[in-house]
Amino acid sequence: MLTSSFPRLLLATGVVAASLTACDSTRPVASESSAESVPVSPTVDESDVSFNREVTQGDYRFTVKSYGSQEPRFISIRSYRGTAQTIDPLRVEVNGAVTNVASADLNGNGKPELYVMTDNKRANGGLYAFEFAERGYTPITAPGTPGGNAGMGYSGQDTYQISGNKLVRTFPVASTSTATAGTTAGTTAGSTPATTTGTRTVEYTLDNSGKLVMGQSMDAK
Repeated sequence: MLTSSFPRLLLATGVVAASLTACDSTRPVASESSAESVPVSPTVDESDVSFNREVTQGDYRFTVKSYGSQEPRFISIRSYRGTAQTIDPLRVEVNGAVTNVASADLNGNGKPELYVMTDNKRANGGLYAFEFAERGYTPITAPGTPGGNAGMGYSGQDTYQISGNKLVRTFPVASTSTATAGTTAGTTAGSTPATTTGTRTVEYTLDNSGKLVMGQSMDAK
């Protein structure tokens, strides 16, 4: 009696195991590339391209696109050496509309730099810069407020360009002088404030550590 019951027990166990296997095969399998595991990137309308330009430096080639006409804006940078991409597409949030891009090798180390200029008028704004290597890139910190006399009268509204092996920065300045005059309403006796507006140009070089170093400055009326 016990012997004849044992095969039936094995048969019943097999049926239950088969049923469980069939149930497992219908369960959804979590994918490593599911939406929950992928970092969320800023959403942009890639049909709304407001700037599109390609520049080269040596055997490197860069394509820069900006998207949108309102803040925040984003730029997309693709870097190629020959026909091969050197990095995954780089997406950066910027302030202001992109007005120009330029490539250079200001420190002569064989690693090209990319400079992206915007119309951002805030102090120390309007420049995004990167140095690229064979398989990566390093951000270049934009110059802060010029030091010494070069920073007197500075209030932003920078524009940038590459000239030779230098980054050239230009901005308006306002200087206040005192002239001898009679007493007038709102002024101190014997002085009248007069404001003269001009522009100042400051040159920068890039050292071997990837830092922009201020050089000479020049004023123009």
